[in-house]
Amino acid sequence: MGLLLAVLDDLLSFARTALFGVLFEKKVVCTSTTPTTSLILLESATAQLALPGHNIFTESILPTEKIVQAHIQVGVQYFIGEPSTFLYIDPVVSFDGVLQILNYGEMVSVVKFGGRWAFVQAGTIEGWIFKDALREQATDVFPVLIEDVSYHFNDVQTEKLRLCIGDVFNGTAAKTSLTDVEYVMYVLSKKNIQIVWSAIRPRIAGTWQRILRGQTGIHIGITPKTDTVMEYVVDDVGHVCYVEAVFSDETIKVRGVGLLEEGVLSILMLGKEEWRELRPVFIEVA
Repeated sequence: MGLLLAVLDDLLSFARTALFGVLFEKKVVCTSTTPTTSLILLESATAQLALPGHNIFTESILPTEKIVQAHIQVGVQYFIGEPSTFLYIDPVVSFDGVLQILNYGEMVSVVKFGGRWAFVQAGTIEGWIFKDALREQATDVFPVLIEDVSYHFNDVQTEKLRLCIGDVFNGTAAKTSLTDVEYVMYVLSKKNIQIVWSAIRPRIAGTWQRILRGQTGIHIGITPKTDTVMEYVVDDVGHVCYVEAVFSDETIKVRGVGLLEEGVLSILMLGKEEWRELRPVFIEVA
């Protein structure tokens, strides 16, 4: 009965939109520190389509207040906050009605609303999604990682990061703390860089140069470069981190998880003699 009522509500909203114009909701934003009551105003308006944007990834030390309700407006860009969000041709769940599957973190422009649906533009494609998948703030979607903080498997920031990389290493099911390889994959994804992996497993730190050597777009050397992956082994334990800067005296600045302690994000300045002692390789992904 509940499903039938939901379908009828969708059909009624779709018909009302076609006959009387676009209805959309404006909701008051409530955080965990404010009351959760909301004011809903229904207005009829002509939707203005915003220009499509690009994916935005953030990593800062901003407050991590949880948004309880989204302040969603027509003509504004939002993030997809649910994995594998279906983009439908019509505002109804139907057989073969899916135009595209939107990725977690993808940015879309809201064109109009109809009941529990939102008509959005994703790149060059338009269609309907459930509006509950929309998130207003980047920090509601992307991880906010702070130096010297430990990120366990059930930490909300760990969960966000794994959603951003499609949990490619299956860390959620394995219930592991955030790992160095996951963090580096996330940093690469922020730069729109994707590694094409072979079927060789596991892809733990210490194996990357062996697995990736010889692949198109992969360059491996012993000289540090900015925006490369540094891989090294200490006491039979592999590590990977991201080289953020190389200075004139060959000091390097690296950022990574698990460099000093499991699950902990660290930023290190390594002098020439320090990093040379680690006998690292530097992997550049074009």
